[in-house]
Amino acid sequence: MKETVRLNGKRAIFFDVNQTLVQQGLSFEQCFAEVWNDYSARWAAEDRPKADALWEQYITRWQQRKKGRTTFKQLDELQQQCLREAFEALMIPASSGILRSFMQDIRRLQVSAKTMAPQTANTLEALSRTYRLAIISNSPRSEVLMMLQRFGLESHFPEERVFTAQKPADKKPAPYLFKTALQTMQLSPRQALMVGNSWKHDVCGAVKAGLDAVWLHPGTAGSPAESGDKKISQQRLGKRKVYLIKQLEQLHQLFG
Repeated sequence: MKETVRLNGKRAIFFDVNQTLVQQGLSFEQCFAEVWNDYSARWAAEDRPKADALWEQYITRWQQRKKGRTTFKQLDELQQQCLREAFEALMIPASSGILRSFMQDIRRLQVSAKTMAPQTANTLEALSRTYRLAIISNSPRSEVLMMLQRFGLESHFPEERVFTAQKPADKKPAPYLFKTALQTMQLSPRQALMVGNSWKHDVCGAVKAGLDAVWLHPGTAGSPAESGDKKISQQRLGKRKVYLIKQLEQLHQLFG
């Protein structure tokens, strides 16, 4: 199949961030425990709740709140409220400033542990010469901006082209972020392409919003991806096209 005629007519490429542009280093839970251990290091051992006890209190509330119809306007606000309730359940005193700093420290630790493949920057640089690049992410906006700054990608993704969920209902695969990005950038769905690692959130969400999509799926150990196979496959999902790539640098093969 010829590669050069696949994606004619595109004007913009939307990217997910985690596990697409950058790779996870530490999980949110690991960072949560490390920040708590630092925060409570000066306490006497008998007075210090264990990190897993605080985490259990936090994650239980987070899961309950994000499934319900929350009145919180932003994910940051929702996270801080769940953390506040977790502290209160264990009778740990904490001001609003401490709660805010706690979450910021978690994000900084997460971002510092992430890595980016060497070819990613070169791929983005080449694509940016022809296409407008944008971010569509379920991660908190502050975290995404921190990551772009750390890896020197702000020139490819200016803040006005970073679209993140402000509340749980906005998250992919819901159409809200895709439609907001299209409207803000004055694009029709057929003029944009979504690239991400999640079939459910990135691919299915984009297709429902009328976009073609690229699924970045490196495969598992022992798969053809491990032996250097860079064949691009294609399928239809509804009326839209979905392409499977194993490395981000394969994107240039999809454009004429």
